[in-house]
Amino acid sequence: MDTPTMNRRSVLRSTVLVAGAAVALPSLVSLAGCSAPASISEQMSLISAVSDRIIPVTDTPGAVAAGVPEYIAAVFDKHFTKEQQGEFLSGLEVINASGFSSETPERQDEILNQFASASDGDAGRAIFQQIHDMTLFGYYTSETATQELSYEEIPGRYVACVPLSEVGRAWLDRGV
Repeated sequence: MDTPTMNRRSVLRSTVLVAGAAVALPSLVSLAGCSAPASISEQMSLISAVSDRIIPVTDTPGAVAAGVPEYIAAVFDKHFTKEQQGEFLSGLEVINASGFSSETPERQDEILNQFASASDGDAGRAIFQQIHDMTLFGYYTSETATQELSYEEIPGRYVACVPLSEVGRAWLDRGV
């Protein structure tokens, strides 16, 4: 039986890719002062409203305070293909057509729940899922999320099962 051999080039390539991603991610997340790309700037208030309903302000800052709309705009501008940008803007039009922006927060939650529970092929479900995922990723990789998640860089002893009442908040086991 042949044993697998290590290919140094593939290891180096993987290491460089991981290091590059680690360097690039904070710059994407810390875009609070940046302006949105022109192609999506008209939709920023809608993106802000949707992301704010997904992660609202509670005793911790919400998605808007964490810069999630700017993160979504940066992903849209830098990582989406023209086709994906068109689909994303069309999806935002579906949300806009529901009258989302002019509704009360309670009604906005109902609208988002309708999109979330729609069938798989529905355009409203697709855009909601995309904004939902981007909102969660943008929020929980931001510095703001450190206020919500407890973080201990070098944790103490390992305890497999701890009641939530003892620790108080969910714990983040990796640096943000």
